[in-house]
Amino acid sequence: MCCSKPRGISWCDDSLALVYESWYKTRRVKTWVVSPGSEDVPPRILFDRSSEDVYSDPGSPMLRRTQAGTYIIAKIKKEGDDGRYVLLNGSGATPEGNVPFLDLFD
Repeated sequence: MCCSKPRGISWCDDSLALVYESWYKTRRVKTWVVSPGSEDVPPRILFDRSSEDVYSDPGSPMLRRTQAGTYIIAKIKKEGDDGRYVLLNGSGATPEGNVPFLDLFD
C-alpha cells in the first residue's frame, strides 16, 4: 500500500466491513473486505480497478439506518436460501447510456 490513502469504511457487523483506499497518481481504487471481529480472518481485496473506468464500477453497498441513527451496510436474505447478501447499486454506465442496477453480493 505504498502511496494509497484510506478513503473510508462502510461498516456492517463483526463479520463484515468494507475499507476503501485510492491512489491519485495511478487512479487505482481498491475495496478491501475485512472481518473486524475476527483477527484470524485476513483482509482480502474485493475490487481493484481504475477510478476512470466507469464501465467497471461495481456499485456501492445499500445502507440501512440503525436505531442509533447511524448507517451500516444492509444484509438481506434471499427466499429459500440461508445465506446473507449485500445489495450493490450503481449507475451501470454503458456506451449506450446508464442502465442502473442492483446486484446481490455474497
